Amino acid sequence: MKVFGFMVPSDHVVKCSPNDTVKTAAEQILSNKISAVIVVDGAVPVGIITKTDIAKAYLAGVSLDSKAESIMAKDLKTVSSNLPRDDAAKIFEEHRIHHAIVVDEGDGDFAGLISAWDIAKECVLDQKAWPYYRHEGDRKIHVTSPKTQ
Repeated sequence: MKVFGFMVPSDHVVKCSPNDTVKTAAEQILSNKISAVIVVDGAVPVGIITKTDIAKAYLAGVSLDSKAESIMAKDLKTVSSNLPRDDAAKIFEEHRIHHAIVVDEGDGDFAGLISAWDIAKECVLDQKAWPYYRHEGDRKIHVTSPKTQ
């Protein structure tokens, strides 16, 4: 399975601006029941704020009225939309990350977001599919029996 088959598309990724408040980012994380918000300048990802960043900011005494850019991580890891799932998992392990920005292989634009949970879910789906096979086909997941392969 390639990353584009299970990523959260960019138009569904929860985002905030660098000038939004820490409180706004925290509220977005809680209200959407997610683990991170992508900080964008226009349509370009410039940072990420995770639950861990919010907790660290709280312990450091950062005001909820501070700008999101003051607590965001700026070292974003990216993966190609055409990268196989297992290769993405290796990147997560090597860099000890839980989220990666997905970029379009053709133009390098922000295509989406994947998390360690997304990768884990895909591994479970592959296990459940046996003895059937899963393939991307037109960017959707199709399950077909071995006889039709």
